[in-house]
Amino acid sequence: MNDREIEILFAECRWGSVTEQVCPQCGSVRKHYRREHRKQWRCADCGHEFSVTSGTPWHKRKLSLREILMLLMDFERSAKGLAAMEGSRNGFTPKTVATFAGKLREALLKTFDFSKLSGVVHMDGGHFCGKPRKPNRRRVASAAEIAVRFGSKKPPEGVKPWKSAGMTRANWERRKNRRVVMILNSSAGRGSGSERSIPVVCSSENQDDAITLARQFIDSNAIVMTDESTAFSLLAAEFDHHAVAHAKEFCTEDGVSDNMSETFFSRMRRAEYGTFHGFRPKYLQDYAFEMGWRESNRRKSQRERVADLLRRCLTVGLSDWWRGYWQGHNRSGELGMVYVTRTLAPPSPC
Repeated sequence: MNDREIEILFAECRWGSVTEQVCPQCGSVRKHYRREHRKQWRCADCGHEFSVTSGTPWHKRKLSLREILMLLMDFERSAKGLAAMEGSRNGFTPKTVATFAGKLREALLKTFDFSKLSGVVHMDGGHFCGKPRKPNRRRVASAAEIAVRFGSKKPPEGVKPWKSAGMTRANWERRKNRRVVMILNSSAGRGSGSERSIPVVCSSENQDDAITLARQFIDSNAIVMTDESTAFSLLAAEFDHHAVAHAKEFCTEDGVSDNMSETFFSRMRRAEYGTFHGFRPKYLQDYAFEMGWRESNRRKSQRERVADLLRRCLTVGLSDWWRGYWQGHNRSGELGMVYVTRTLAPPSPC
């Protein structure tokens, strides 16, 4: 593709037309005056000058459209995420790739499809972040240490909790960063895997969060399948709920399983260990939505996935969390269940 063809692709994804443009200043939809030497348009109504990336995460960009498309293709074709060092092999700095990928994840998060899942829905929770580092010498923890480590028993009075749990203080502190990603997958049909995924970061796998997410994101007529965790015990009161005991089997004779959730966790864990070498709670929700997008669009062609990313990025507006990142401006805290359920996907009034 030459430079003109790339600009046409961007224009089609943003405005749905090659001949007409939308002025970001006044909203006028028509054929505006073209300024070919600057690759811009001048609004025929208000005189505002704009380009195909004005008012988008790439506003006042330094990258060319060709370089943006190259990074988009690198991001799209990575099954388990794009590492900053891997993306920098095409002549970019790792910081440029990391900021670019952060803007893509923000666009995916803000344009995510939160409509209710129907049909057969698999639901499960997986633990991420806060992984302890292995000691130099291997040792087997006693039953008392395991009880203290997982909070079922209090340490003796006057004894440090990490010593009672047979851990170092550093590993004990890392446990505070542990988060649970609750994933909801709708089935695309027998043998086709999941059709759509909605991942939400929670502090723990508990009944309150599970029933709240189910009420907001699962249709009341859906068939919900989970594992035997007590966090999903309240679902039977409102949904057609079935559970599989993973201590005995992966799938029951009747076909009850949560394999679609396990597939998502497999992709995300490989990203955590193999691609990014660890997640942090601050951006865990961003990575979860990225993996949800990859899981939902894995069967589409490369052109369809690139066009989908372009449409999301060119219509989401300016970046709130990555604009001015190089100058020290970034998001103050992590995103969790409250932000997703109340801000991104507010519940519909009853």
